[in-house]
Amino acid sequence: MQATPWLAVTILLLIAIFDVCVLMIPIPIAPEFVEGRLKLSGPHVGVAVGLISSAYHLGNSISSAMMGDISDVHGRKPVILLGMLTSCVSVVLFPLSTTLWMAVGNRFLCGFFNANITMTKSSLSDLSRTWDADRRNMVFGYLGAAWGLARFFSSAFVGFTSGIMLPFLPFAADNPFFFPCFASSCFVLLTTIAAALFLPETLPLRSRENRTNASDAQITRFRGTTMLGRLRDLKHFGGSALLKLLVLHMFHQGLNGGIVTCFVLLLALSDGEGGYGMSANEVGLVFSFYGVVGLFFQVFCYGPLCKTFGIRKSYAVGTFLLAVGSICLVLGTELVTVSNVNAVRMGIVMACTIPQAIGFMCGLPVLIVLIANASPHDLMGLTQGTAQSSGSFFRMLGPLVFAAFFSYSVGRTGPWGTFSIFAVGYFGMTLSTYNLPRSLEYPLKVSLSSDCQSQRERTANNLKDVMTLLTFDLPENCRVAISTLMLFRDLSISENYPLSNW
Repeated sequence: MQATPWLAVTILLLIAIFDVCVLMIPIPIAPEFVEGRLKLSGPHVGVAVGLISSAYHLGNSISSAMMGDISDVHGRKPVILLGMLTSCVSVVLFPLSTTLWMAVGNRFLCGFFNANITMTKSSLSDLSRTWDADRRNMVFGYLGAAWGLARFFSSAFVGFTSGIMLPFLPFAADNPFFFPCFASSCFVLLTTIAAALFLPETLPLRSRENRTNASDAQITRFRGTTMLGRLRDLKHFGGSALLKLLVLHMFHQGLNGGIVTCFVLLLALSDGEGGYGMSANEVGLVFSFYGVVGLFFQVFCYGPLCKTFGIRKSYAVGTFLLAVGSICLVLGTELVTVSNVNAVRMGIVMACTIPQAIGFMCGLPVLIVLIANASPHDLMGLTQGTAQSSGSFFRMLGPLVFAAFFSYSVGRTGPWGTFSIFAVGYFGMTLSTYNLPRSLEYPLKVSLSSDCQSQRERTANNLKDVMTLLTFDLPENCRVAISTLMLFRDLSISENYPLSNW
């Protein structure tokens, strides 16, 4: 069994961690940043927070598929380094914005040039292509844990460190938001250096040459030599299962982006308006607890859950917990009224976040494994790029639409209306997993650079599925006879008994 390249995996996980940090940095400070730095107030605050949160995803949605396509030809590492360097610069400049459109433009450019969420998924798919299912699921579980922990611990770090001044820097002496962004940028820079020195290229040169070699033009014509051709290949080789997973990914990203933004707004909303009335530091403490719960689940429960129930049912469990957690978050606003003791109120809030924290860890990370399993390996970069591009578009719409709806509906229905929509959406995704095929538990054994041998194998497997359906109601002796024929068919496509010798 091939050994796990832990150095490469560790660097990729660090890239994922700090990439999510770049994504999440503005979230916990956004309400105060908009009011204090950008001088906005009233319902405009929610709209501005939604725009800032959405701008990154808009840029990402435009470029991710293109970046994934480029990485399939030129390798993953150059795209990763470009994204890290762009993130390093944009993060340190964000708190210096003085208008809403400067902040929005900064986040848009950061998202446009950063495709590292796509690249980490594609690189781990490259590395784990020949691994057994348990080890592959475990590594993708680590990726999910890295995202979850980065999402919430970065929010906690920003919340705790906002307000620290740097008087020796004239341009940031009175800026309480500069220090957390500057410190995060330094961590991103260190990770960029580590990736440049120690991260190997995970996509073999031979795989890239198979797509660009002119001698293969006859084979690869109409098979992914252009962007549209590769999109056609996704539909042809992945089938309806891959398309369904990409649609699920879009809506899941939209709901996740919306609920994180609305949760921050709910925590900052005053008690009289139906919120928790927390400061930025208290928001950071809540997100720290959120991350600890997610870490505990990922370390002790994620692997046994996937091994016992499979990744399809694990995803159903994750989305169901997200639905329940959406109601718990707003239910907590009613429960905290029983006490005026801050410690008791904080304990109630933390308890209400537990279903959401677990759901985040076995929701989207498991869906990413399903998409990787449904994708042809030769199009892994494009598949993950397409998923990230479409998902980022919905993740852009999520904060924008839900934050605006939250701000304008607080005075009418309170936060219950917004969070009920989240609950219904997540529960609908739970129901949608009902008819996902069992083959998604394992990686798809098809590639565009395969020879006629693998093409015959896929055709034979499709024939097997059809014959299985046709023989379901036949007598036992007919099923045995046809099964015998399928056994000879299996032998015919093996290396020892090629079909050409029949």
